[in-house]
Amino acid sequence: MRKYIPVVLSLLLCVSAVAQEFRATLTGRVTDASGGAVAGAKVEVKSATTGAVQSTVSQTDGSYQIPFLTPGEYSVTVEKEGFRRAVREGIRLQVSEKASLDFSLQLGEVNQSVTVEANTSVLETETADRGLAIENNRILNTPLQGRNVFANVWSAPGVTVTAAAQRLRPFDIAGSSSIAISGGQPSGNEVLIDGVSNLARAGQVAYVPQVEATGEVKVQTTMYDAQNGWTTGGVVNIITKSGGNEFHGAVFEFLQNTHLNANTFDANRNGIRRSSSHINTYGGDINGPIRKNKVFGAFSYEKIDQVIPDPFLVSVPTALQKSGDFSQTYYSRNADGQLLVAGIYDPFSTRADSTGKLIRDPFPGNQIPASRVNPIAKNVLNLIPLGNVAGNAVTGLSNLASTGATRKFTDFFPQYTGRVDYNISDSTRMFVRYSRNALAEERDFKYSTNSGFNVADTSSNSPFKRENHSATIQLTKTLSASSVLDFRAGLARFLGQSGSSIGANFDLASLGFSSQFVGQAARFFPKFNWANYQGAGSSPVNNDPIAQTNSFQGTYMHIMGKHSLKTGGEFRLQRAYRRVPGFAAGNFNFDIGFTGADPIRQDASSGNAIASFLLGTPASGSIDVNSFPALQQRLFSWFVQDDIRVTSRLKINAGLRWDYLGPMTDRFNALGRGFDRTSPSPLKAPGVDLKGGLLFAGTGGLDRGIYNRSWGNFGPRFGFAYSFRDKTVIRGGYGLIYGQTFDDPGSAPGFSQRTDMVTSIRTGIPENTLTNPFPAGILRPVGNSLGLATFLGQGFNFNNPDRNIPMTHQFSLEVQRELPWQMMMSVGYVGSRVERLQVNQSINEIPLSALALGAAQLTRNVPNPLAGLIPGTGLNGATVQQQQLLRPFIQFTGLTQLFNSIGDSRYDSLQVLLYKRLSSGLNVSVAYTYSRTFEHRSFANAQDTQLIRLPAQWDIPNNLQLNGVYDLPFGQGRKFAAAAPRGVKQLISGWQVSGIARIQQGWPLELGANTVPTGVSPRIDNPNRDRWFNTCTQLSNGTTRGCLQGETPVWTVRQPFQLQTWSNRITWVRRPGIRNLDVSILKNTHITEKVLWQFRADFLNATNTVQFFNGPITDVNNGLFGRLAGAVTQSNLPRFIQLSMRVQF
Repeated sequence: MRKYIPVVLSLLLCVSAVAQEFRATLTGRVTDASGGAVAGAKVEVKSATTGAVQSTVSQTDGSYQIPFLTPGEYSVTVEKEGFRRAVREGIRLQVSEKASLDFSLQLGEVNQSVTVEANTSVLETETADRGLAIENNRILNTPLQGRNVFANVWSAPGVTVTAAAQRLRPFDIAGSSSIAISGGQPSGNEVLIDGVSNLARAGQVAYVPQVEATGEVKVQTTMYDAQNGWTTGGVVNIITKSGGNEFHGAVFEFLQNTHLNANTFDANRNGIRRSSSHINTYGGDINGPIRKNKVFGAFSYEKIDQVIPDPFLVSVPTALQKSGDFSQTYYSRNADGQLLVAGIYDPFSTRADSTGKLIRDPFPGNQIPASRVNPIAKNVLNLIPLGNVAGNAVTGLSNLASTGATRKFTDFFPQYTGRVDYNISDSTRMFVRYSRNALAEERDFKYSTNSGFNVADTSSNSPFKRENHSATIQLTKTLSASSVLDFRAGLARFLGQSGSSIGANFDLASLGFSSQFVGQAARFFPKFNWANYQGAGSSPVNNDPIAQTNSFQGTYMHIMGKHSLKTGGEFRLQRAYRRVPGFAAGNFNFDIGFTGADPIRQDASSGNAIASFLLGTPASGSIDVNSFPALQQRLFSWFVQDDIRVTSRLKINAGLRWDYLGPMTDRFNALGRGFDRTSPSPLKAPGVDLKGGLLFAGTGGLDRGIYNRSWGNFGPRFGFAYSFRDKTVIRGGYGLIYGQTFDDPGSAPGFSQRTDMVTSIRTGIPENTLTNPFPAGILRPVGNSLGLATFLGQGFNFNNPDRNIPMTHQFSLEVQRELPWQMMMSVGYVGSRVERLQVNQSINEIPLSALALGAAQLTRNVPNPLAGLIPGTGLNGATVQQQQLLRPFIQFTGLTQLFNSIGDSRYDSLQVLLYKRLSSGLNVSVAYTYSRTFEHRSFANAQDTQLIRLPAQWDIPNNLQLNGVYDLPFGQGRKFAAAAPRGVKQLISGWQVSGIARIQQGWPLELGANTVPTGVSPRIDNPNRDRWFNTCTQLSNGTTRGCLQGETPVWTVRQPFQLQTWSNRITWVRRPGIRNLDVSILKNTHITEKVLWQFRADFLNATNTVQFFNGPITDVNNGLFGRLAGAVTQSNLPRFIQLSMRVQF
């Protein structure tokens, strides 16, 4: 009975903390010469670095297992009375590895020993989990853009990069986070440092460790161990370096400058010389014994100083346009090659003709009279520089490019990591680590120059600051030869600040705004957005987010015969503090609508956003008065796992995990909690039965959480590994995994107040203008005091209280084959089905049947039953458009329910990996993935109730990655010329070549909202940067645009209230893919036996291949429709050469 007590303890234990285990496990079997099991043999594992010893005894079947081994080099000793002692040295264990090492004992005396240099099998015979380990050799020596260790993560099969990685420095959090693993969601992965969570909010990485501080990285792409969770795809597991019994260290400096870098594609295209650029990265590390065999320390420091160009190519109005003259503003050419002028019409002339059709008068000569120009627009445009390049030959767009005079991109970034390991006794070990970095950056300037700031600049990164903290403390206690207890706690803290200080304390009256507006708005330069043009102004400085994750974990492990049992739990406390003032001085959006020929329909043949701006007639506008919530969320997990050694060839992994994600709360209950669709509205209007309104967390008996609690998240896991003969293993498994969500809950209606500008009440005729945009005043927050009457006359988003957490079904089947030279090839199928994905849904749209009325009827002004009841909103006038009265909740405008857990995705892939463990100087992996990803995440139109099937945005069928390091086989101790003369040997020894190559197919093309496909394929034979696809378009006025001789229109312009029945994401044409090669060449020279000097040259984007990862312009109303060059900027960096020197001991 007593032997079952550990089992019961394993099942009942619910310690305060279930970590995703980052340390290695060594397992195997001890037999005699005949193959019979040897029970009771002592198995001792000794660290070559620290001298720490862990031991166990073999079970009745000869099996043994030693868990919680820090990745590194070990020797293993097995002894049993009557047998010779067996010693294996040079055993290298990787992060999260479950390695197998069998021993066959020979008869003899214990004091006789057989010692061999050996290593574990390159095959993974103990578990079904898939992944790729990136050893320290590759982390340290491969050319990493920005010296960011996450660049190595891309090398694993099944990993897809989901964002343009123009810059991937340690503080570029978005680039470090933007990956999808095995069909999971982008930024939907678990990221760990030393076994504790390293996530801030919404799946973003909180801290990127330095290269010098990183020991190894493991990308786990399937999850069949129940200890792993909180992911929709995979886990990135990073371990930091620890000290040992010998002192080691290094100092280094990396240098880039103007003369080593190529020019950008955009600058070359526009004849602009290469701008000055300087990047200097320097630092060092040291590790060694504080007390030999007992206490060890490691510390690393690094700093990045950079001043680099910030290339851009944007559109600004011409001098003629600024003056109101649009006689030379063109949108296309006719069949004869003549330029066609985009007509400018007077919105205040809007009226119905004899047939009831709304018409407008054009401005004579396509010029707006000076007397009609709004003074605010005139004053703002005076701040906008003129273009400095020719721009597009037809539209004149893309006419302002960065030059040497443009204000530079500056960064100052220090970071450090300290770690102490303490071997308290042979049975008790612990370590503690703390890491910190801080960024001060200014960038993204368009109008500012080296000589000063322009108050109208659109930079939202002046200043841009980040401060990140990461910490771990861990205690491991060996209770007996078969039982181990492990505790761990961690911290990940992310502080971000962005926005602009350029426009602070700006006097709005100087632009010409009314005294009423000036007296209520913040003292800041407003934000102006112009369709097809760069715009002006930015948002004030904000702190979003300040996010922190505290985690507490515990695991108990017991070995019993063929069973290795684990159980444990985890608690996480996630907090975020949002300090986002929004657009407290106003945000005004201008398009072609008010100056187009047709008040209802828009197309490129008429209208211009700058013309609408000159008239002071925004399409929309708003001003914010925001609250600053303090958000919190709790996570609990529990798991039990049994790894069963059924036979020497068959291993079974079986487990069960339970996850609980508590609802998000706010310290002050300043959040909404759904929308009541049935209760009578407090607003009473004659002849109308009004229902519905916003609900609030923590009021009226509602829970403080913004969504309901979900308790039933049980996830079974199963895997197997069958060794078929000695060099082949078949592995497969299934896992049900739950992902975490700590997303932005959106605005807090009632606590944050947005006042919308009433831009039009009578169809096509402007109402309020820029001069006094909010004549009824700016609304102030009222909290939850108005209940269902909150935000009457306005639109808002609200959270779905029935939201659930994502759930992933993951499965795989693969064959691994050991090849000569310590190589392994894996070929396998990996699939996943992700359910409960979040979808946003509009709930206040006109019914499908009403669309048959047509635009003229739906936009017709009719008596308003709410007239005079909702002051300061667009629903307060005597009339209202007919469509408003057809909405389910006519007292509101747009209503969007967030976080409906109804989406899903499907991923199927063939994954191939060729891996060579470091030997003979070569360490390399080649990964190829063929995959397809489809999803149900959106509605074709607002009236639909069924989600449509689309290729996922990150559906990338073909992906090839190479990552490797090769010590050239020449000179001292190498295969060739080892006996060469000393001088020759010194010259040819120590050379190393490394590289990372990536070939990735492009994403599907996302169509603009107004772009309607006709069914004709847009694919062309020779796509180029100026015409990526067939742009032939049928315009609303009957003319065509963008057509070559003999082409049939591929596109039309969407009409008002046209029901969308087409897919807005297509694979007929894809965005450009990625072709990138990074190469490093280095020379190691020994100054003394223990001191090494290294010179290194990195060639990033060695082939200087330009990438337009973000794809062409797909808005049919944009003058640059279908273009890459001149429309979007280069999404990668040009070739740059990085030189470095390093001295290590």
